[in-house]
Amino acid sequence: MGILEALDLNSKRMLEPSQIYDQKHIADVCVVTFSIHVKEHVLENYACETVASVRFANGEIPIYFLKNENVLFYLSPIGAAISGAALEEVHCVTGANHFIFFGSCGLLNETYKNQIIIPSSAYREEGFSYHYAKPSDYIEIENHAYLKKVLDANNVENVTGKVWTTDAIFMETIDKVNKRREEGCLCVDMESSGLQALANYLDIHFYIFFFTGDILKDVWDQADIGNQKEKVKQLDCFEIALCIAQEILKK
Repeated sequence: MGILEALDLNSKRMLEPSQIYDQKHIADVCVVTFSIHVKEHVLENYACETVASVRFANGEIPIYFLKNENVLFYLSPIGAAISGAALEEVHCVTGANHFIFFGSCGLLNETYKNQIIIPSSAYREEGFSYHYAKPSDYIEIENHAYLKKVLDANNVENVTGKVWTTDAIFMETIDKVNKRREEGCLCVDMESSGLQALANYLDIHFYIFFFTGDILKDVWDQADIGNQKEKVKQLDCFEIALCIAQEILKK
C-alpha cells in the first residue's frame, strides 16, 4: 500500500494521545514558534507559567501560559510529521482549539521579499497529510482570508497565495522550483499542508503565516536565513501572532 492509500477512516486508531496524557482545558488559543530565539525572548520578556508538557524520546516540550495575553505558547519541532504529533498532543493536554503558527520560508518569487506570506493552499509534497486527508495535489489553508483581514487591519504588508510544502529541503531541485513557481507558488515550507490536514481531522482551527528567509532563484541565495535580520523578523512575527490571538479571543 503506497502513500496515496494511507488514509484509513474506517477503523479505530491503535493509539490516542488521551491514552498517554490526561485531557485538560487550560486555554483556547495557542501561539507556536519554530525558533529558539523567540522562545528565549518570550521567557525573558513575558509573564510565563509552565502549565503542561508533552514528551518525546529526545526530550520534553514545555507549554507556557502567557498570563497577560491569556494564550498558550510552545516551541515546535520542525517538519510536518513531528510538529503534527506535537500539535495533537498539545491539543489533548491543553484543550486549545486555535493554533497560530509562524516561521520562515524559502521564497520562489523575489517580488515578495520582506512581505508576510499567508498561504491560501499548500502543495502536498510531504507524507504526513496523506494519513489525514484524501489524496490531492493541494490542500486549502482554512483561515487564510481571516489572517489577511487581521493583518490588513493592522497595516502589516502581506501577500496571499499558493505555497509548496516539502519534507526534503535538499531535494528542492531546479526543475521542482520552476514547476511550483509556474503553478503560482510563492514560497516553500515544511509544515503547512500536513498541519492543515491534521487540523481538519481534529476539527480544530489552524492559522499559519511566513516571513521570507532564503531565496530559490537560479542559484540558492541565503538572504536573511541564519543572520540577525532573521532573528528580528522572528520576533516581529511573534508580535503579529499575539495580535492575531487577541483578535481570535474577541470572537
